[in-house]
Amino acid sequence: MTTIKPFFLFFMMISLLIACGGKDKKTNESNNQEDQKAASEKEETGTATRLEGNWVIKRAEGSMAEVNVGTAYKFKGSKLSFGKDGFQNPGTTEVTDSTFTFQADGNQYKFDYYYQFNGDTMVVRMKNGTQVFHLVKE
Repeated sequence: MTTIKPFFLFFMMISLLIACGGKDKKTNESNNQEDQKAASEKEETGTATRLEGNWVIKRAEGSMAEVNVGTAYKFKGSKLSFGKDGFQNPGTTEVTDSTFTFQADGNQYKFDYYYQFNGDTMVVRMKNGTQVFHLVKE
């Protein structure tokens, strides 16, 4: 029962985040085709970024902070997956010098994040949220 509760909370958090993203469906469908084309081009080039590799949340602030600690983010080219305790949420990402996006495979919603570095720690916050994650590269 003790292992089911954290997994259930994590699953509910992911579901809530996915459900909260709202965009105009018509605009999103046309943008989705352009995004898929751009993602496939990036995948072919294999462009590496400063975020490339495995990052783990060591400290979190905001809502449900304790549930997020220990979540691993894996950046590889235009791919990003994150998860905890054997659960992985794969998708695509677009990285700039201060932002990255995440769109889960099979999902039309895209989540925007701001990031900055504080020494060897990457500090990430959601564009439209109160959560702040402090990640360390593995």
